Parts: sequence; structure tokens; C-alpha cells
Amino acid sequence: MNSFHTTTARAQDIRLAHAIHQQVVPTSWRLDTFTDSTTSPYCLRTLWQNQRLIGYAIILMVVDEATVIDIGVHQDARGQGAGRYLLNDVITCCQQRQMASLWLEVRASNQIARGLYETSGFVTQEVRKAYYPAADANAQAEDAIIMSYTLFR
Repeated sequence: MNSFHTTTARAQDIRLAHAIHQQVVPTSWRLDTFTDSTTSPYCLRTLWQNQRLIGYAIILMVVDEATVIDIGVHQDARGQGAGRYLLNDVITCCQQRQMASLWLEVRASNQIARGLYETSGFVTQEVRKAYYPAADANAQAEDAIIMSYTLFR
């Protein structure tokens, strides 16, 4: 049985979340950029397991539309339902704040995340060709799959 719980991040959680961000994002942001993305109208949600921060989600909420700006789960916590738990928390958070829709972009090659989003009810809306920078110098830029989730009809 997992012992996950989520919270709105506290100031002291930002560095921990950023460390996960650096681990899971090929072209990670600097700490100051990450920190700027945790203040209104952004919200940083953190995922905990046994008092250890294992994931985070940055959500932008404007008027009635929300966008997952960044989401990540520590590599050691994958395959335990942590990503689904965090995504469900994001959806609930957006519903509580009366957002009508939730949007996100995901790398075309990230099949695990795409599967999670699809089974959670997200629908592909569009493809942005060559949107993400290549992970290494020998690779090509990667497409972004834009997906949405209707929170209220």
C-alpha cells in the first residue's frame, strides 16, 4: 500500500522539487526560473511518500483555464502509482478552483506519460512539430503532443 499525499508547496519545498526537475527534465530550468514558476498565477503541488518529496506539478491557472507547466516524479518512485496520484491531485485542485479545462504538452517519445494522460481522460488536440530541444547533440528536436482535459462542461 502506498502512503502518498499531496500539498501546496511551502517555500522550503522548492529546492527539493527543483532537484527532481533536474533529474527528470532533459533541459532543466535554473532554480530562479523554477522558483518564479511557483508564485501566482502558478501553483506548485508536491507529492510526498513517507515524509519524502517524490514529485511535483507546476500548474498555471488563468481565468478558467489551467495548464500543467511541468510535472515530474523521482525515478525511484516510478511504477508505484505516484504519477497517477499526482495527476489526480492536479485535476482535483483545478476543479476546486473552478477551472473549465486543463491543458498539457508532452514529448512524443514519452509513451509512459502519454499513456497515463490518455487513460486519465486527456485528449490529443494538436502536435507541435520539433518543439522540444533534442536531449543530446546527435538527436533531432522532438514533437510536443498537446492534450486537454475537460473539467466542467
